[in-house]
Amino acid sequence: MSLVDTGKGPGRLWLAVSGHGHGHLVQLIPLVRVLRARYPSLVLSVQSSLPANLLRQSFGADAEVHAEAADFGMVMSGPMKVLPADSLAAYREIHDNWSEHFSTQLRLFHDFRPDLVIGDIPYLPLAAARHCGIPAVAVCSLNWADILEHYCGGLAGADEIVGAIRSYYATAELFLRPQPSMPMDTLGNTVAIGPLVLVGESRRSELQQALQLPADRRLVVLTLGGIAGEVDITRWPAFDNTVFFVPDAWLIKASRLVATNRFRSIESTGLSYADLFASCDAMVTKPGYGAFAGAGCCGLPVLFTERGDWPEEPCLTAWLKQVGRAEAIGWQELAQGGFQPDLDALLEQSVPTSVPDASGALDGLDLIEALFR
Repeated sequence: MSLVDTGKGPGRLWLAVSGHGHGHLVQLIPLVRVLRARYPSLVLSVQSSLPANLLRQSFGADAEVHAEAADFGMVMSGPMKVLPADSLAAYREIHDNWSEHFSTQLRLFHDFRPDLVIGDIPYLPLAAARHCGIPAVAVCSLNWADILEHYCGGLAGADEIVGAIRSYYATAELFLRPQPSMPMDTLGNTVAIGPLVLVGESRRSELQQALQLPADRRLVVLTLGGIAGEVDITRWPAFDNTVFFVPDAWLIKASRLVATNRFRSIESTGLSYADLFASCDAMVTKPGYGAFAGAGCCGLPVLFTERGDWPEEPCLTAWLKQVGRAEAIGWQELAQGGFQPDLDALLEQSVPTSVPDASGALDGLDLIEALFR
């Protein structure tokens, strides 16, 4: 007899989603979809600093949204640079005022009364869930303790905060670690699962028709993963026979003067990122879970600009180079549009005979359901 038949399983789900980029959201979407398919009456509440319309678009229009930030990740200057001192100061504020933040989280739980908490990867809701006796699951390819230690380990007071964060992650029944991910050897509750990403369908023909593009035009998506920061595409040289799909904000900054057959807005396509990835010839991006796992699982070639000191990067790039086609370019090459030779060479590489199975959602569903047996 299935868990649905017996009535066992989550009925009210609380999602805590990091607002640090879109990779955390990307990982949760497929997991929540399989949960809602298995439990159609599931009531969902989402806590995140991400835009409410994006959260409802991702998880369903009926999702209750709480704008209270579950975490902030790291303080950034643009899409590539972490600010260690500012980040540690922000963590100090949280931990110096832990009782206040914890009480706020408890009130949120008291009002919603979840019977399952899933966090990617805020630790405050996980700790509050343990206090309330609510099963809690962490999900992510990284954790903030390891990230903070990497950037701030030499700063005064950082070790104490890192240790506290690890202790809060340890309160979760499971920490699901989707492929590809950091090792997280300091945590004792991790379980490896397959890639957590949606794989879309190619809608290339309708995209070409809608944009009136010749059939032989190369389609390239350029994304920096939802972190604030822009590239001045007005300075780019012309690429041979290529159309770039870029964030709408970049075209707005350029006064849409470049919105020709060279550049089109990602948002204006009306496609999900998963379908857009499956419809394009290549991607230009920085290392991030959503872009790399999405590209790897649909066979999309990737040019990426190395972040250099982001500790998740080696795991992501090693995996993508193993399963697909991927090559590094410099930030200046990306910013100035000087990477056509690299793009040409990438697309001349042999196509892999298979792609990884995006099995993470079903893997995670099995493990979560086991908590309710």
